[in-house]
Amino acid sequence: MTEGLRSATIFCLSADLPASIPNPAHIDHLDPATLIGADASRERCFVRKLSAAGATLRLLETNVEDGDRFTLELENGQAIEGEISWIDEDEAGFLFDAPIDVVGALARNLAHLPAERRSVPRVELHQTVSIRRGNKVEFARTRDVSQAGVGIDMEFALAPDEEVQIAFDGLHPIVGQVRWSQGRHAGIAFENELGWQILMPWLRQAQNRPSRIHTIRTLGIHEEEKGFGLKADKAALHLDAPGRVREGARWWNVRVRSLTFGLVEFEADASIEKGTPLWITLPGTTGWPATVIEADQGRYLAEFRIPLRQHELDRIAARDL
Repeated sequence: MTEGLRSATIFCLSADLPASIPNPAHIDHLDPATLIGADASRERCFVRKLSAAGATLRLLETNVEDGDRFTLELENGQAIEGEISWIDEDEAGFLFDAPIDVVGALARNLAHLPAERRSVPRVELHQTVSIRRGNKVEFARTRDVSQAGVGIDMEFALAPDEEVQIAFDGLHPIVGQVRWSQGRHAGIAFENELGWQILMPWLRQAQNRPSRIHTIRTLGIHEEEKGFGLKADKAALHLDAPGRVREGARWWNVRVRSLTFGLVEFEADASIEKGTPLWITLPGTTGWPATVIEADQGRYLAEFRIPLRQHELDRIAARDL
């Protein structure tokens, strides 16, 4: 990669199989690699995308065929065994024999560079985040994240140059500005870049954390069938509202489902143990201390340490959450 340019190679935290990439970056911006054959032949190539399952490569030579076995040697010295799974002109898919640690490969890349040149390239990551615009908070899904910004998919409209605050699980809220918006996609530039010293440990946590909210919705389990939650409580205020919970120094995005004077039911893409003390907030509120009393696959029931008062519940019910 040319000195001074941030790598355009995409690192993917999922186990996606290698696939063709439209509108690829120029090879000068991609991480170089080498395909080493059983006969010690060496074919130079460039990595367009690296996932746990494989890599999409840009080939410089045409001496590679579908099914050929190679060792893919990355610029950081890492050697990965596998085979060519498809070829499309100068692009090829390389399927690994065994899954790799993508964040580990990224860390090796950083260690390979001088400290002043270390920067995290674009990382493909699908995670629920909350976007605050003024007094309104809505959920979105990330497409990719880098030190400079994030790409998102959303169900609401964002305008270019609009200032927002974006909250990732496990990080403090980050102020940013909408750089572009097209349909349900948008790019947000962070006001201050995230240091790789912050981003790398966070990516490690994100890679190791399964997505529980998606699993719950896919299963389609009704709370009343399992005796969980407040759905059957006629006195409960039923919501579908974005919220935040703080566990120690960490913040998590949650979806608040129900409230009573003494209890709150929410979903979170996080592992929270019974008995954990939390601070839970809804848009427009300062929040309340609570303790988790039930936990079931990403669904939680917490008890407020001090019961809500009627005017607090009325204010929440009156807000357009």
